Amino acid sequence: MTAFGRHPLVRHQLLLGLIAAFVFFTNLGGYALFDEDEPKNAVCGREMFERGDWIVPTFNGQLRTDKPILIYWLMQVSFRLFGVSEFGARFGSALLAVGTTLLTYHLGRKLFSPDVGLLAGVIVCTSLMFSAIGRSVTPDSVLIFCLTLAFTSYVWAVAARRGGHFSGGMSGNGSPVTTTPWTELLPATWQSSLPMYLAMSCAILAKGPIGVLLPCTIIGLLLLVTRRRNELDAGTLTVPSGPWWRRSIATVWQVMRPSRVLTTSLAMRVLLGAAVVLVVALPWYVIVGIKTDGAWLRGFLGDHNVGRFLGPKENHSGPVFYYVIALLMGCFPWSVFLPVAVWQLNKRLMQGDAWSDSDRFVACWAGVWFVFFSLASTKLPNYVLPMYPALALISARYLHGWQLAPVALGTVTFRNCCRVLAVVGVVLMIAAPIAASLLLPGDEWLFLIGAIPLLGASLAFVAAQREQRPRAIRILAVSAVSFVILLVAIAPSRIGLHQDSPKLAEAARYAAGSTDIKLATFNYFSPNLVFYAGQPIQRLRQADEIAFFFEQHPHGFLVTRSDKLSRLTEALAKTPLEEVTRHRSFLRNHDLVLLGRPVDIAMLKNSIAR
Repeated sequence: MTAFGRHPLVRHQLLLGLIAAFVFFTNLGGYALFDEDEPKNAVCGREMFERGDWIVPTFNGQLRTDKPILIYWLMQVSFRLFGVSEFGARFGSALLAVGTTLLTYHLGRKLFSPDVGLLAGVIVCTSLMFSAIGRSVTPDSVLIFCLTLAFTSYVWAVAARRGGHFSGGMSGNGSPVTTTPWTELLPATWQSSLPMYLAMSCAILAKGPIGVLLPCTIIGLLLLVTRRRNELDAGTLTVPSGPWWRRSIATVWQVMRPSRVLTTSLAMRVLLGAAVVLVVALPWYVIVGIKTDGAWLRGFLGDHNVGRFLGPKENHSGPVFYYVIALLMGCFPWSVFLPVAVWQLNKRLMQGDAWSDSDRFVACWAGVWFVFFSLASTKLPNYVLPMYPALALISARYLHGWQLAPVALGTVTFRNCCRVLAVVGVVLMIAAPIAASLLLPGDEWLFLIGAIPLLGASLAFVAAQREQRPRAIRILAVSAVSFVILLVAIAPSRIGLHQDSPKLAEAARYAAGSTDIKLATFNYFSPNLVFYAGQPIQRLRQADEIAFFFEQHPHGFLVTRSDKLSRLTEALAKTPLEEVTRHRSFLRNHDLVLLGRPVDIAMLKNSIAR
């Protein structure tokens, strides 16, 4: 191996890049899109691609106001490179998920150490929810990458003025520097502030105003908390006294006093940030508003931003502790260590050490994101995905510290976490075959989903008992990679075999003898059917619309539910249709029926059956 290849920075990046590519690209195009979000976004990207339109997003020929433009731009590029396919639709998300993994590593090495960064990169790309979203046609992977890039740019800018590391490190007498002048946590020049605002502007194009509001709030809170700490140490502020509620209110006032917020914001160069947003992100919003007479802006900003925060949309509500459960599930298998890691983070923040600035930063990152979306009325697990890199850094900091701790210190806690992981593995080993026998007959081998964490936890437990701490961490990393590959890359292929939309679209093409088919639906609609039909689908809401559809498209096809056929008796008397094929709707108690005109329908049915 060359000296270049032996360099830790190169070695770490190559290793992480290979692991992340394995997680996010294995069998990426080997299974059908999953309703509802994947096909909605993929169809939108395809329709823009076919029109050569880079401005107005549409789904099934109708204006789509759910998401901004960046995910569709990425699909335009990947469709040109790989064609319109599942792989082409997912490519951008997967590529940026690999990028987020590498950025998490660089964050870790600037905030803490290269070894913490390496472990954090492995943790983030093998966290269950992140690994699944990184392989999906959604804007979440794009948003996470842009925000992580913004935070990495900020951390690098601060580290550049502090000798290459974000935290203050050690003082001249060898004691840790736990109090940093808050102005040192600002980029030194406007040029060094520019990259983070450019990344935030891209985040606005990925998900909307949240792409700049929350990261600025996170960095601003870090500065305000540090500024208060400076004033307490200097004696210009005193710690509030009295009942806990009075102390809490007084502390919040000390941190968030309007004059202090204003001066801190100006020190962050928010005017520069506003100018960058105006140049980079605003033009598309203005153009799409003009082209749609304001309809896109009203739908996106009013309904999908303000509306989702103030009221639950599409029944996506939940209690205030919703995201505690979502994170424990989404960060699995590493979430078994997360409560201990957060507890230790809080302990370090109270006591202070050489990495206090870094600890405060990741605490602000995770805390602001968690609190904001816990207060929002609409709740979905993917809303807190941008805090996953921060949680990975917190977990990696704990596990790295455990590796370096004196013999026997922390071993009991680590082994208890392994016990929890093993129990979850046993539960999955029992539940997965039962679920498979009911939903996926013949795939009872999916019990391996639980066997992997059980085996990993057992081997790591033994290694911890023997004080082989680095080996225990390596065992957990290998088992985490194996677990997510099985769950998000291999298992979906088995589930995809039962999806109805690809089969219905293929049957219609075969029956028509052409790839150019006309489809309509009655009492049924699936975004996936639009993708696999290759063109917009008419949604018929009244039975008398069926005759008009077949007058326009004599060789068209109708998809409906078998339990709704009785509603079509009168319509079918006017427009005789016969069954071409039917398919059992996955996870439903009805069949989906493909109907067409009776042109040698028996021959078509026999051909399709073969």
